[in-house]
Amino acid sequence: MSSTGPNTGNSPTPDSFNRGLAAALPAVVALAYALGHLDWYLGTPLGRVPVLDERENLDLAAAIAGGALPAAPFYRAPAYPLVLACMRWLGISSSGLFPAALLFGACLHAANAALVASIARRWFGNAAGVVAGLLFALDPVMVHYATQALDSTLSLTLFLAGLACAAAALDAPERAGRWALAGISWAAAALVRPNYLLVWAVLPVLALLRGGTHKGRARIVAASLAGVLLFGAAAAWQWRVCGVAGFLPWQGPYNLWAANRPGANGRYYTQGVSLPPAVARANPARAESILLYEQETGGQPPDIALMNAHWRSRFLGEVSSHPLRWGALMARKAYALLNNWEQYNNKTFAFHKARSPWLRWNPICWGLLLMLGVAGAARLASESPRAAAALAAVSAACAASILLFFVSARFRLPLAATLAVLSGGALARPGFWRGWGAGARAALACLVALAGAAAFSNLGNAQDPSTFVQDHVLLARAAYTVGDDATAMSEAAEALKMQPWHPDALAIQEAVKAEAAGKVPVR
Repeated sequence: MSSTGPNTGNSPTPDSFNRGLAAALPAVVALAYALGHLDWYLGTPLGRVPVLDERENLDLAAAIAGGALPAAPFYRAPAYPLVLACMRWLGISSSGLFPAALLFGACLHAANAALVASIARRWFGNAAGVVAGLLFALDPVMVHYATQALDSTLSLTLFLAGLACAAAALDAPERAGRWALAGISWAAAALVRPNYLLVWAVLPVLALLRGGTHKGRARIVAASLAGVLLFGAAAAWQWRVCGVAGFLPWQGPYNLWAANRPGANGRYYTQGVSLPPAVARANPARAESILLYEQETGGQPPDIALMNAHWRSRFLGEVSSHPLRWGALMARKAYALLNNWEQYNNKTFAFHKARSPWLRWNPICWGLLLMLGVAGAARLASESPRAAAALAAVSAACAASILLFFVSARFRLPLAATLAVLSGGALARPGFWRGWGAGARAALACLVALAGAAAFSNLGNAQDPSTFVQDHVLLARAAYTVGDDATAMSEAAEALKMQPWHPDALAIQEAVKAEAAGKVPVR
């Protein structure tokens, strides 16, 4: 949008004021909402005790900060733990690191809202920027993940920063600096969460397809590859730690196989073998990958390179030997990806949303954003086909990386953020389709209806609440850890109603009873 009049002196133009408001208002709302939820969450057992991936992130951060990394390749991406380690170096105590990480996530949520607003403003105008930013700021899923010690919100910040730079680069393709910033941002996102690697690979393709001279295109393609420097730095770090260069964690190949093996649901990871409870709580996928590799290779020692080659071979063998079965699995994954239900990933969002006084009332959801996003995509395609094509390529890369693995809730956060951008475009100008022909209007209505049907239907029991048993157990264990025995007993009892044989729930009840009887040391 342009200014309505000349600018005199040093006073800001109305357009610059509107641009600032479009970013600042959503950021303020996002921070206030996240802090309100966080204030409640810190008083709960799960807000006081890091669990599962949170615990691993904090343990890895402690090892980095203390110079005590084991001499082995990284199992999980170390970039987010490195950020947490920086907090320790800045003086945050070990006990204060967990709440500091949650506060950091709330601040990142505010930054993400501003980035969403900025992208929507570029494509649709200031009003759309405000609307898109507020939709993102108030999205309860975003707040839920922002207030956990997980890498999802930081990686989303880097993804959105890269998308904002890429959008600016598309408007001025001759400016190599913007392509370089986009490439660096997306490379950093991939180092935090490797599923962004496909997104980074799209950028040089977009640069190559831009018009101009051969020399000009070569310059911006080279700039878009600037993220290689970050990959090199990460590989050098791992080389220094263990003597093996590499920038991707070694958990990927087994997860690829686990997400696509016969019988996999494709929505979330499930254990294929029985493991001791302590091992399963630590990291069941890692333990299972080693155990199954030893079984399938006749007790061969678990060499990481050989294990990864083994699981990649199993995946490729499954796809080539049973393409129809794998195709059916991918179709089920695609449906789950489009469905409104936030699939289990350490926690089930619906379970925890219902317990938060800040989130439970909120109607914003994936399904709503999907329907509005389809309309916004149609508007963008009609007004700026080049931007729409680029966004489609980036979104397809995100979707492909999700479908190859699991369609768990936090894997699709970048798609939800993109839908918020497009939704702002749809709501800011709801009658954008009125000048279209009858066929185009009918096609748009049909697409929106199909999006709604995919989101809010429940084919194949996609909206399966059976994972609530794990949430009850997780909450029970956290409550037991902080000394809240009443909650520990009640949540374990709820878990046993769903699975009377659940070993963790039984163990928690027995521990509480034994401690009450004085048979075990008091915590």
